[in-house]
Amino acid sequence: MLGLILLALLVQDPRSGPELLTVAERSFSDIPFGTREGAPGLTMVIEGQCQEWGECSYADANRVAHYFWEGELVVKAYAFTEGDTRPSTVLGIGTARDRDEVLARVEHLVPEAEIECRPEPGLGHRCGATLGEGWITLQFDRNGRIREARIDAYHFT
Repeated sequence: MLGLILLALLVQDPRSGPELLTVAERSFSDIPFGTREGAPGLTMVIEGQCQEWGECSYADANRVAHYFWEGELVVKAYAFTEGDTRPSTVLGIGTARDRDEVLARVEHLVPEAEIECRPEPGLGHRCGATLGEGWITLQFDRNGRIREARIDAYHFT
């Protein structure tokens, strides 16, 4: 009986794009996409920015940036600073910083995602995957070190 249960767990249906998007975006923060501006626990990054451009940037206690477009949360991003080795929950990256290890950890979190990488001349590599209507983007420097992880809910501009 235990063998059948284990087999059933191993042969699960792959998750859909929207399910992958939810798993990935919750690794950034518990504030879900679509939340209206004014969510508790966020601090505005640039005062007065919302009125001028219609875009608002906030950060949480874990330094995850939350971008609102026309009052709705549509992007989350995390910047990995030089020398910072603190574990990050973002996309399951943890303490990984080198491209191959980062990609392995992201693929562990969302194995159904098809991550593709492209070199950016003089900059490093940009890797990403589509997750339903949204997508993730990983920016690596010329040395293959992670610099930013970003997730977009959908194309909003």
